[in-house]
Amino acid sequence: MKTVVASLLVFGLLFSCSTTKKNISDTHPIHALVTSKSFEFTADWANPMVTQSMTAVANSGLIPPGSNVSRINLAGNPNFIKIVDDSVSASLPYYGERQFGGGYGSATGIEFNGIPEGYDQTFDADKGKYTISFNIKDTSDRYYVTMAIFPSKSTTVAVSLNNRNSIRYEGAIKALENSTKQ
Repeated sequence: MKTVVASLLVFGLLFSCSTTKKNISDTHPIHALVTSKSFEFTADWANPMVTQSMTAVANSGLIPPGSNVSRINLAGNPNFIKIVDDSVSASLPYYGERQFGGGYGSATGIEFNGIPEGYDQTFDADKGKYTISFNIKDTSDRYYVTMAIFPSKSTTVAVSLNNRNSIRYEGAIKALENSTKQ
C-alpha cells in the first residue's frame, strides 16, 4: 500500500511541475502599447555601477533611506523616458562617476530630447518580451539605451554613456495620458 501511495505521489508531483509557456498574442495590450510608439517609462529604482567612489558616497550617508550603493530608490524623484512617434525624450537622475570633467551648465542627470539614431524594436516570442534599443546625442554625451519590456509592463532600461559609467533602471511603462500624442 505504501508503494502505491508513494508512486501516486511521485507521479502527481512530476505532472504538476511541468512548465507552462505563455506566448503573448498579437491582441495582448503590451503589443498595442509598444507598437503605438506613444508610451512613457518611469523608473522606481536606479542600479548604478558600484565603484570605490560610489561606496564612499554611500558610506557618507548621502544615499536615500531604503537604498544601498547598488540599488537606489527613486520614490518621489520625478523621472521619465517618453517615446512619441519618432521622438524620444528623457530626464533620469544619474548616480555614478563622470570620466571627464563636465562643463558649466551641463546636465547632471541623463537628459535628452530628439530623434534617436538606430532605433530598433524587436519582439522575442521565446522570452515574451520587447527589446527597444537606440542611441541619441546631446551637447555633452552620447547615450546608448536598451529597454526590455515584459508582458506585465515592467521594464528595465540600461544606459551606456561615453563620458560616464553605465547605469540601469527598473520601472514600468504606461500609455501616455494624452491620446493625441504630445
